[in-house]
Amino acid sequence: MNKIVFAYTEETPRSRYLIDILKEDFDLVLTSSCEEITTFLHESYDSMEALIIDNPSGHEDIQRLLDFVNARNNFASSLPILILTDPEHAEEDDDYLSDTVVGLIALGDTKATVIQRIKNTIKFRASLGFDDFSKMLEILPSQIYVKDEKGRYVFCSKRWHHLKKPDESIRGLTDVEVRKNKANAIVAHQNDLKVMKSGKGIRYTIMEDDDEGIEYLEVIKEPLLEPSGKVGGIIAIINNVTTSELLRQQLRKKSITDQLTGLYNRFYFEEITQRLKARNELPLTFISADCDGLKTINDRFGHASGDAYICLARDVIKESLPKGSYLFRMGGDEFLAIVPGMGKEEAEELSRRITRSAKDYKTDRFALRLSVGCYTIVAPDMPIETAVNLSDKAMYQNKRKSD
Repeated sequence: MNKIVFAYTEETPRSRYLIDILKEDFDLVLTSSCEEITTFLHESYDSMEALIIDNPSGHEDIQRLLDFVNARNNFASSLPILILTDPEHAEEDDDYLSDTVVGLIALGDTKATVIQRIKNTIKFRASLGFDDFSKMLEILPSQIYVKDEKGRYVFCSKRWHHLKKPDESIRGLTDVEVRKNKANAIVAHQNDLKVMKSGKGIRYTIMEDDDEGIEYLEVIKEPLLEPSGKVGGIIAIINNVTTSELLRQQLRKKSITDQLTGLYNRFYFEEITQRLKARNELPLTFISADCDGLKTINDRFGHASGDAYICLARDVIKESLPKGSYLFRMGGDEFLAIVPGMGKEEAEELSRRITRSAKDYKTDRFALRLSVGCYTIVAPDMPIETAVNLSDKAMYQNKRKSD
């Protein structure tokens, strides 16, 4: 049973009337003074569902009690107050109506009316009002919003600097109308329509770059379903994931990059070749290159000299490759380049040019010498592994010729 405090100064026909109505449906706690009520609520505030005050205009210390309840009430927990009055005192008792004193019970109301009014009051105060809920959401670092079936904002918990006019209401407007970044706005609206059509949630990350700097935002959208099952809108949350995203990018870069040269490594080579194969980008040229004499340099002058020799080879090869190429250090002194869209004749000429260019460079001790070979895929059924092996074979043939 709901536990209710009923405060009255003395038993009267009016108070007796209310006690008789409520005693079977509610657990009543009867008190006779504001001091007694305050003491009781100090100990049992959270277990009470409502406080009913008989004729507050007739209580000397009623304001002190109301102040106490007001101070205890908050967004998450509150104690509603109802007033029991009669025609003779109704006008004076009306003066106490407030956010905390939510309604009146009039002498002569039927039992059903009184009980329902109390139940409605308890239910209303047990649930947060929209304004209260909005204020709570503003505290969170995330942005939470609701859109209608056309992708128009119904509610937004805060105004971020990514909006054209952060201080103005965006209710009834779409992302395309309110966001600074037009490309991201279009993506947002397209994803809204996708959720509407599929009835399934979606999650993605975007980058915002404006006067405030670069931020990465994770967007999570879920459909709001009507009782019929139709999608009536979207609820979404935006989390700022800049720190974790930058860390992820750093780890990603380390995982695909050779530490010495800064080039892509063998791990990323596997990923790129799978991607290019899926796109069926032909012709596709592979260029293999190898540093001649590296073992001798390492043995005689140490690995620091050998590392400088490798980095010089990197620079020469990288400068010779056309835009859109990929260059990898496959291990030791072995390099491999992938050049999408380059035919066989162009590839052979590029290989000769890299070999010639290398002769014009040297470290503080050694002239650079490179052996270079190539192979071009022109048929879609040619395996990548075969093409790489043939490129390496051509490189070793050229190495033997130079020796």
